[in-house]
Amino acid sequence: MRKNFKMLLLVVGTLTIFSACSSTQSHIRGEGNQRALAIAASKTLKKPIIYEKKWKTTGKVAMMDTFTDGKLEGEFRRYYLNGNLVMRGYWKDGVVDGIWEDYYPNGNLIMSGYMRGHKKIGKWKYYDENGKLLGEVPYDQIPEEIIDIKHTNLANFWTDIQNGK
Repeated sequence: MRKNFKMLLLVVGTLTIFSACSSTQSHIRGEGNQRALAIAASKTLKKPIIYEKKWKTTGKVAMMDTFTDGKLEGEFRRYYLNGNLVMRGYWKDGVVDGIWEDYYPNGNLIMSGYMRGHKKIGKWKYYDENGKLLGEVPYDQIPEEIIDIKHTNLANFWTDIQNGK
C-alpha cells in the first residue's frame, strides 16, 4: 500500500510539473517506471511526451520513444553503445507506419523501406557495411545474410539493455 501511495505521489508530482510547462512536448528520462509515467503523462496532458533511456556505461541515449494520448506516436530510435543508430522508425496511433531504417554499428544503413500497419511495403534498399547499395527489392527478397545481420544487431541491442549496460 505504501509503495502504491509513493507511486501515486510521484505520478501526481510529475504531472504537476509537466502541466506547468507551456511547450508542445516534454521529456522523461529514466528507467522502467519512467516509461509508464511518460505514457500516463501523454494521456493527461494531451501533448507529445518523449521518453529517453540512456546507456548506464556511456551516458548516451539508448532508446527514444514518443507517446501521445497514451500511444506510441511519431519517431522512435534505438542506439548502439557507441551512439550510432541501431534503427529508426515511426509510429502512427500505436502502429508502425512510415520510414524504417536499420543500421550497422559503424553508422551505415543496412536497409531502409516503408512500413504500413506493421507490414513491410514497396521496395526496400539494402547495403553492405561500407554503405554501398546492393539492391532494391521487396522485403521478402532481401538476401538472408542481410536480414540475419539486422536481427543479430537488434538481439545484441536488447541483450545489452537487459544486462544493464
